[in-house]
Amino acid sequence: MAHIADKIKTIDGSKETLKLVVRITKLWFVGTLGRSKQAEMIIVDSDGDQIHVVCKQDKLKTWKMNLKECCTYVMHNFRVSMNDEQYRVCDHPYKLTFIGVTVVRQCEFDGLPFKNYRFANFSDVVAGLLVC
Repeated sequence: MAHIADKIKTIDGSKETLKLVVRITKLWFVGTLGRSKQAEMIIVDSDGDQIHVVCKQDKLKTWKMNLKECCTYVMHNFRVSMNDEQYRVCDHPYKLTFIGVTVVRQCEFDGLPFKNYRFANFSDVVAGLLVC
């Protein structure tokens, strides 16, 4: 029986054998001129939930040519860690990192959003309850 895909909102650090069906909505490379040190991306699932993913330099050579913005993937097995950096690209409390056993397979899936905007309630804006 095939393993049912996990949802991003259920990621809580309790397991690393995740199976995610996602779209890469944003992909960028961090490093020095002409040499990438790591890839970072934001992925979104069918519910519109997002999470930050990092592919460090030692795994980047394996995946760099296969990772593309707007494409859909099935991804398995990550290291799950707290998303506690000073500048967070997603609100999700955790982030994912590619490891030696991470599997990424490009597949065609309908129903995965290209972008997911989360608009604030007007009352929160007026009350000053938003943190930038």
